[in-house]
Amino acid sequence: MWPKTERQAALLALAQSLAPAFAERAAEHDRDGSFPFENFEGLRRSGYTAASVPAEYGGGGYGLDDVALAHLALAKGDGSTAIGLAMHLMLCGGEGQARAWPEAARARIFDEVVRDGALINNAAAEPELGSPQGGGRPQTTVTPEGPGRWRLSGHKTFTTLAPVLTYFVTYVAVEDGSGDTARLAAQRDLPGVRVEETWDALGMRASGSHDVHFDGVMVSDDDFLSRSGGGARREAGANAWFPILVGATSLGVAEAARDYAVRFARERQPLGDAAPLATIPHVREQIGRIDATVLAARALLLQTAEDWEQHPEERVRLGPQVAAAKRLATNSAVEVAETAMRIVGGVALHRSEPIERYFRDVRSGLVNPPIEARALETIARAALDGPE
Repeated sequence: MWPKTERQAALLALAQSLAPAFAERAAEHDRDGSFPFENFEGLRRSGYTAASVPAEYGGGGYGLDDVALAHLALAKGDGSTAIGLAMHLMLCGGEGQARAWPEAARARIFDEVVRDGALINNAAAEPELGSPQGGGRPQTTVTPEGPGRWRLSGHKTFTTLAPVLTYFVTYVAVEDGSGDTARLAAQRDLPGVRVEETWDALGMRASGSHDVHFDGVMVSDDDFLSRSGGGARREAGANAWFPILVGATSLGVAEAARDYAVRFARERQPLGDAAPLATIPHVREQIGRIDATVLAARALLLQTAEDWEQHPEERVRLGPQVAAAKRLATNSAVEVAETAMRIVGGVALHRSEPIERYFRDVRSGLVNPPIEARALETIARAALDGPE
């Protein structure tokens, strides 16, 4: 049973204390497509934004298993806030384990996260490239401008948390004749960094996943976090944080849809019938299906997060399980939200009710890496191409 430790219980309790206020504001932000600045101010004040920063850097030192459990609760309040926070927490947690950045850059950025509430996320996708997961060389470039100086130019899309990010961890092509690609930390207050508010989507409408333009931004050698030849490189040890927290976000939203449908079935009494919907066999069967689906998806997601955290020596072999856990969580979330809407009926279509937002928000997990085809290929590769 979860939580399994006092530390997990503490972080879960913090998430549960924040989620109700997020839920109260979610409908307005979803309707307007506005960003929930107040939610992130609350997360900063509570210390939650430093949860996955290692303790040696002054952070909470929480592992992926701790954060995934709490994230399920946080997402029940507001999916947009949860998916944005997931991006920040996965970068901090993943880098805390991978130690792929230069120590000076890691210490500086983590210190700002802990001390000032700085927020970070990747700026990787592009209008033509799409996600770097598909391969290809980015059109965003850095070109040399003298010793230790570089000019950053390009256009990124789907940059979640763009309204509040302190650092855009930007995937670039290094145009110095090397053919390298790199990731560098571009501060939002540098001249030439421009956020274009383009995000107007079906779901996660308050996630602030806008376009970012870098118009000749001057950066230095100190801003480089990684550099490699031959295209995109995934930092070792960072790959579970993103899919697990995306899965936790989707599943948490689905659990909110489940709770709505259960309350509705208990309380709804059709005219002329003294018995609530909860007494109808078909409704009971559908609620049973929902809970069976949620229980299975939660179990695999949390077990995978715990395996990742407790058995670091096995991480290189956990790829198929991570892919399966994310796939099951996101697909199950869609199934649960749709079944919940069927139970509720026409009321579920009203914009005044949160369930139609849940129905839209859970779909975002389907397009976050690894998408269905790549997840299944990861699983198949382990079965068919590895040792028997």
